[in-house]
Amino acid sequence: MASDWKIGSDTRRRTTDQLRHFREANEGSVAWDTEAPADFTYVFHPHRVLVRAADADDFERSVQQLDKGVLTEPPSRDDASLLGGELVRYVLAERPGGQSVPDVLDLLEASGLRPGAASPDHWVHVAPGGGGGGGGTLCPAVEPEETGLKEPWPPRVAQEKTVRDVSVVVVDTGWNPPSATDPRTPWLDGVTGDDELNGPDLRPYAGHGTFIAGVVRCVAPETQVFVEGFAIGGVGGGGILESDLVVQLEQALKHKPQVINLSAGCRTRMDHPSIALEVFHLVRLRHTDCVLVAAAGNDSWSAPFWPAAFDWCVGVGSLDRDGRVSDFSNFGVSADVYALGRNHVNAFPDGTFVCHESPDKGDVRVFDTGMARWSGTSFAAPYVAGRIARTISETGLSAHDARDAVLATARYDSDPMVGPHHELDLLEP
Repeated sequence: MASDWKIGSDTRRRTTDQLRHFREANEGSVAWDTEAPADFTYVFHPHRVLVRAADADDFERSVQQLDKGVLTEPPSRDDASLLGGELVRYVLAERPGGQSVPDVLDLLEASGLRPGAASPDHWVHVAPGGGGGGGGTLCPAVEPEETGLKEPWPPRVAQEKTVRDVSVVVVDTGWNPPSATDPRTPWLDGVTGDDELNGPDLRPYAGHGTFIAGVVRCVAPETQVFVEGFAIGGVGGGGILESDLVVQLEQALKHKPQVINLSAGCRTRMDHPSIALEVFHLVRLRHTDCVLVAAAGNDSWSAPFWPAAFDWCVGVGSLDRDGRVSDFSNFGVSADVYALGRNHVNAFPDGTFVCHESPDKGDVRVFDTGMARWSGTSFAAPYVAGRIARTISETGLSAHDARDAVLATARYDSDPMVGPHHELDLLEP
């Protein structure tokens, strides 16, 4: 890793900063697929393997056929019951030859295991990317910035007609409770969630879930919003393993939402669909009147980014204020639609934030207005989630029909960077 610090590229330095911080926050649980961290495609747990229950017997038979020098003992089944037993998590013993989890999976597939039947347990991170043309990112497009503005952007939209009560769950880094009663952010009145335990010194990713809840409420003010926290108190460095994320998503469904916003995602080994998220959809989500909206990621890249790339998920890319696709936004299969993602202004905790990424590393930012400015596909996603929630509320449509109705309003456009695509215009204030 040391050599990457001397590369004269802000992008590569930033990615190295991010991975170094992330590894420190999750000691012993983080590995990636390249030697140089700035070139990573995906991040994973160094000892875990995920398998669908239907493929577990084939996986165990394939392991038995491996050379004994690879695994000195069979993988052990984790005793966690995941998705009603439909997802199995194995833990690999130490490999004498130093093989990584992907190395072991390569050997198993070479000996006959169906490709994609088993997977590393990937790390999912708030609004991240990975890989891409010039090195990926693990985090939001930028760190939060101060703003002197006193009103959110996009602006609050009045909502008079309400046919149906609607619930949105934001699965994210947690909630800043003071924002709900702060006279500077009245649009968050009534929002609740898991307290992210902010103090005067703000941690990385603090306020991410609160900001997103604010975007939803500005678009759909009559919507009930709950923020389900997966990185409370800074645990995880803004990330969560996909096998743990599906547990959080199951918790989110207990609130009976019509919309779940997940401004997070990941790349995967060989770009196979995320096993954990695919199983979650098959055994849980598809049986509910609920749609998942997810950020497309911030890599300027077209490779699949999960869960946004699933056809059952609404993947959202970012537009600048002039209607062009943001230079950081992913595109292609991960972006079903694009919405404003650059320079959002919304609620943010008061406190002092020290930037931890190049080129702004060490920069001190003081937030004392209850607001911040932030950019990324993280913030385009809740704009679309809010539009779907508002449509349900105003029309009484099912969540799936409201999703289709909102996507049908997107206008067809073209951008030199991504080609033809669909964009949502801002609601009239």
